[in-house]
Amino acid sequence: MLELIARPADMTPEWMTRALREAGVLGEGRVSALDYEYIGTGKIGDNARFTLHYAGDASGAPATVVGKFAAEDETARSLAGAQGAYYTEVMFYRHLAERTAMRIPTVYASVISEARDEFILLMQDLAPAEPGSQLIGATLAQTRMVLGEAAKLAAAFYGDDSVMELDFVMNAARNGSGELAQQYLQQCWPTFLERFGENLSEEAKAFGARYVNAHNHFATRHPGPRTLVHGDLRIENILFTDDSCWTVDWQTPQISSPVTDITYFLGSSVEVEDRRKWEREIIGEYHERLAGLGVDLPFEEVWAQYREQSMHGLLLTILGSSFSSPGERSDRMFRTVIERQLQHCLDLDAGDFLP
Repeated sequence: MLELIARPADMTPEWMTRALREAGVLGEGRVSALDYEYIGTGKIGDNARFTLHYAGDASGAPATVVGKFAAEDETARSLAGAQGAYYTEVMFYRHLAERTAMRIPTVYASVISEARDEFILLMQDLAPAEPGSQLIGATLAQTRMVLGEAAKLAAAFYGDDSVMELDFVMNAARNGSGELAQQYLQQCWPTFLERFGENLSEEAKAFGARYVNAHNHFATRHPGPRTLVHGDLRIENILFTDDSCWTVDWQTPQISSPVTDITYFLGSSVEVEDRRKWEREIIGEYHERLAGLGVDLPFEEVWAQYREQSMHGLLLTILGSSFSSPGERSDRMFRTVIERQLQHCLDLDAGDFLP
């Protein structure tokens, strides 16, 4: 069994050789040396690209790989470990990734500590694919790529009861987790408004407060068939080329509506005016894509779920800010996203689904 390598600086050629051999991508050759550089802007994890140098026959072996590690920041690492984020991602790749046609990176090795607060995922390097930017927002072409990927995931697990009780898949209807999340939201909301609410309208603030006090109702009321969703399908968790995309950061898979992921993407990662222009067309295309994959829902039901699930991202944005230290870019991102999300809810009259 591979031992845990907790930091990029601790990686050795010997460990890398063994991991790649066990994954079946390295034959008789060996990794003789390696270099690394940090990549990405993760809040609760650190990513490093390793450039590999080989001795012997290394035909077919990757020239570079990506390692994902727990955050070096002790506070972020402790919070993420306690909430099960690292364990969840490792378990998703081990047990569920191969069941969907959604494009996701190949994992060569995964190790997690007994306390679940340190881990490594050694993954395929998807460069030159690059993540989008929350601050810039998605193009129509990117949005169409994402709807196709979201439909693949939703269809793969639609109505599949086998995933409902997995301990690494979030399910708000289980063990009172919706009530607990509501308590956290109520604690965080005043501070969140102080940090990120300066440009919010009074109507948006009022809706946010209403949602915070009714989160458990929203999280547990969906009556129809459910599926596994990514849960945080926003543009910075997706790597794009000109004609394809791959989804990463599987720390929040959960049971929800089959419309949740595409709704969240439109509400958090698309500029408000663009979303208003595109949403009918995009949801229509998504409905058709689901039908082609065997998920038979009337368009009226898909649209109703789209309206309701516009609230999905509020939890992630409000609670996610607790992982974020003040900084110019991260503060801009949270302000941008919450403004988009609350306007999304208001535009779609999402309050119709709250008590």
